[in-house]
Amino acid sequence: MSQGAFPTCEMLRLLDEKAVAIILVCILSSIILLGTSGGPPLVEISDVQTIEDGMTVKVVGSLVDLRTYDSGSESMIIASLNDRTTIKVVSTPGVKPQPSAYAHVGDELQIDGEIGNSGTVPVIFTTSDDVTRLRRSEQVLTVEVVSNNWLLFEGDVIRIKGILRTTGVGVGIRFYDCADRYSIAIMSNDHDLTRYVGSTVTLTATLYFDHRLNALALEPITVLIGK
Repeated sequence: MSQGAFPTCEMLRLLDEKAVAIILVCILSSIILLGTSGGPPLVEISDVQTIEDGMTVKVVGSLVDLRTYDSGSESMIIASLNDRTTIKVVSTPGVKPQPSAYAHVGDELQIDGEIGNSGTVPVIFTTSDDVTRLRRSEQVLTVEVVSNNWLLFEGDVIRIKGILRTTGVGVGIRFYDCADRYSIAIMSNDHDLTRYVGSTVTLTATLYFDHRLNALALEPITVLIGK
């Protein structure tokens, strides 16, 4: 048999390295699968009150209120924008920053925590390490969502994406969703918004109910085109 019929030491070394690489990939894949399949169950905010006290769960909702305390703890109100149910969350400091360092009203948050159902209202107790921002406010709060859930955000500064258009009578500007089905009045004495008419913009604005007009209104703070 010729010499080329037998694997050389170099060939064996390369085969060993390839086998080790394949094994490592398999191990890492298994770790990732175990990480994603584990963890607490995802539950609807509306179902939290029916779940046993002390159980660890995962909830997802939009931030509608956040308060900080001298102790370093923070309390949040998280809401489901599908049915407007809310849950209080108490977060104690962990390794990661507390939500007040990065989260804004309207942001979609994921909370992993322990249910406390012994009081008058249910509370989820968590740490800053178990709070994750999934989406920013402008990715969550469409004009339609705000119109249907305005009581959750009245008086708050929110970031919202839409299109500025003049009203049908040519006086004033309204903020529309992309389908032109919903709109909110724009009230601004400090910003000349006519140059943005027809453009898709992201507004940072205060949402309030104008009792004179008997309608929702946005008072812009900043305007960014196409953001």
